[in-house]
Amino acid sequence: MNPGVIDSHATWQSAARNADYVPALTGLRGLAAGWVLVYHLWQFSGSPALAIHVMGFAIDFTPLAACGFLGVDLFFGLSGFLLSMPFHRAVLARTAMPSLRTFWMRRCRRVLPAYYANLAIIVVVLLALGQPALLTPLNLGSHLLLAQNLVPVRETFNGVYWTMPIEWDFYAILPLLMLALARSRAGLVLLGMLALVLAFRLLCYGAYFNEPWARHFDYGWIVQLPARLDEFVFGVLAAGVFVRRPPSARARSTLLVIGAVGIALAMVVITSVGNDLLPPQLPWVLLHFTWIGAAFGAFILGAAGQRSWFCWRWLAWLGLISYSLYLWHYPLLEAAQHFHLLGTGDTTALLFTTLIATPAILLVSWLSQHCVERPFLAPHQRKVADLQQLGAPE
Repeated sequence: MNPGVIDSHATWQSAARNADYVPALTGLRGLAAGWVLVYHLWQFSGSPALAIHVMGFAIDFTPLAACGFLGVDLFFGLSGFLLSMPFHRAVLARTAMPSLRTFWMRRCRRVLPAYYANLAIIVVVLLALGQPALLTPLNLGSHLLLAQNLVPVRETFNGVYWTMPIEWDFYAILPLLMLALARSRAGLVLLGMLALVLAFRLLCYGAYFNEPWARHFDYGWIVQLPARLDEFVFGVLAAGVFVRRPPSARARSTLLVIGAVGIALAMVVITSVGNDLLPPQLPWVLLHFTWIGAAFGAFILGAAGQRSWFCWRWLAWLGLISYSLYLWHYPLLEAAQHFHLLGTGDTTALLFTTLIATPAILLVSWLSQHCVERPFLAPHQRKVADLQQLGAPE
């Protein structure tokens, strides 16, 4: 046996513990980013049917591609889990809560450089193409402040930017949520949160049908906070369980099955009912995010202690570049479409689009992570990034 491999393995395990790094969740981040990428590859290819006929039986993979937007919901659950872990550990050890200044500075260093670089390049491209219509002071200013969800006209520069304010707003809410969890029972906090989000969704639903009301309250907020707070909270609660009493191997497997079944059932409903958020359809519009958030919360908790395929090197690498991948894949697909490089219409077109676009997307995402994200990371965050680059030992 190679001693270097043993030393590397021991160093990796030690650093992972010190960095509070959960290897399987890096793989889940890669899975989430890959799922969103598949969804948009499928969309840009004309949303073809993906059924395979074998011995008279049809196996339809279309829902897997058509529901790829659920990767965003998985990202939200992972954010709740990972960002709340230091707070949970402080509560468990009865020590001071993590510094809020340090927390927010790390969030800024983690999120803003790649986002601003992406935004700046898109603005330059729009100017070069003679398309300055989006570059109004209000639109550009709201994007710079990650407050584009608050302006009346939501013309976005990038098809994935609509999720950025959701994450950003959660960073402001998380310390308050952890304070509530530290001073109250988790069950009471969960009930209070569910009451809040359901009431907010009802307000959004009412605004859709009430024009005078809609002048003051936008239905579009149904996809923003607090309507989606429960997706983060299920991740936060899962982290609390993981920190206090990690599930046994059998319990982890059970949680994985429960989460996977919950998501599979949600996909069945989504593909049969359609987009229940536009137009809003009761009861799905009220249950949609809670159902998905709870399923992903169980799945994340089950995966957190696993050392199986979630820790594969290629999935860890995809998790490493997941943020840049998320930012860059949509505008690159738009550029490829603009120059008529993508195929549309059937599975062959999807295969062609995937082969043409994916290598460029992965290359640009890696460059963004390596040259833009990493230099701005705090030492703690850079250590985690190095672990993600290393991946799990074989």
